[in-house]
Amino acid sequence: MTKWYAGSLLFLAFLLAVPGAQERTVTAVTTTDWKNELVRSVISLDADKNGIKLPEGRSSALQILEMESPALLKDTFFSILVDSTDRLGNCVDRGTLSLAELNAIIDGGTKTPPWFSPDLKRASMTSTVPLSRIGSLFIRHAKTWEPKPPLDTAYTRPFTGIIIDARGKLPVHGEYVTDQVKPCLLPKIWNANMDLVYEKNMVQPDIALKLGIISYFPDDSRTRERAGNDPLRIPARAVFGANRTDPVISREDYLKIVSIPENRALLREGKVVILCDPDTLEGQTVGPVKDDNYYFTWKEIDRALKKVPVARMDFSDAWEGMKLTVYDIRFVADTAEILPDERERLNLIADALKLAGPAATFTIEGHTASVGKPEGERKLSIERAQKMAAELSYRGIARERLVSNGYGGTRPVASNESQEGRARNRRVEIIININSPGPSR
Repeated sequence: MTKWYAGSLLFLAFLLAVPGAQERTVTAVTTTDWKNELVRSVISLDADKNGIKLPEGRSSALQILEMESPALLKDTFFSILVDSTDRLGNCVDRGTLSLAELNAIIDGGTKTPPWFSPDLKRASMTSTVPLSRIGSLFIRHAKTWEPKPPLDTAYTRPFTGIIIDARGKLPVHGEYVTDQVKPCLLPKIWNANMDLVYEKNMVQPDIALKLGIISYFPDDSRTRERAGNDPLRIPARAVFGANRTDPVISREDYLKIVSIPENRALLREGKVVILCDPDTLEGQTVGPVKDDNYYFTWKEIDRALKKVPVARMDFSDAWEGMKLTVYDIRFVADTAEILPDERERLNLIADALKLAGPAATFTIEGHTASVGKPEGERKLSIERAQKMAAELSYRGIARERLVSNGYGGTRPVASNESQEGRARNRRVEIIININSPGPSR
């Protein structure tokens, strides 16, 4: 029997032995290094569970790692932030990003030879992908767009680049909270009047494709790489967006950029840097770690939810992680006040979430039907997500373990043309995170 044939039989046996996602024997952990603009993934195989003896079974282990890694990496990459509202997975779901294009970039990553754990029970390999290559999937313009200059101007002079200092907690525009600026592939910069200052279509396509539209650093040690020796330094005044990605600057600083052509050219040339807190830039795990503990918890929660079936709820193993979707929550019309009829569902939800353990955190996302009032819908969805968080806290889940946000009607799961479709779009999604010390966003 040839080595190839034996390896193929072994891989077939592996596939047949795995009844579904809940029994994965290959796992992937992906982290983003925004400072060095890289995505690193470690893909690991449990040799014991696959009946492989290492190091003799090295070729079989490598074959399984290579066959399984594309699907696993795709799931982890889905959680990378694209902009103020979306992650890669949302873009694929809507069809604005081709899964085939994303897979091609993931498959083209730099891979290391496999290595073995000291006890020879695991085989692993690393894949590295530049963040700029992922961001290039969204660069589709052929010419740069430049907004009309304002009527008023400010005294300024030519600079070599622009640095937005967004470190520390900042007020969130439109909300009564503070938060850190988070790095993403395609941030926007706004002024205090919410006029758009900077976005991807303002950057020359060749620069955006090669370098991305922005660089992130924790301090000034490397900013000259992009912003030169004499940059315009601007403090961020606030942060905007559901994903907390977009700095807001003062109108006076905005005018220092746009008042003369030399500084407007800095936008076209992509000579923009954002300073962020170090903890947001280095080694951020993206996507859930779907290991044995993850699937044990998944089964426990699924079993609890099935014991007392309640209508209009789904529990799924999604790319975001364990996701509980609660449809058509009954609120007082146009308010965040939940009707008393929902008490049974709320009790069941809280009891099920507690099974995730005392270290688990929860991201609560509010969604509305779309009736042509986007700003009001977003505000209402935020308030309803906050109300759901308050109800769960009242039922025994510590408030600091709950993060809430709202997306209005921007992510429909059904048509808004029918009453039934609008009911499905009025929903709350709860992402259960058991693998990190703090809530995901």
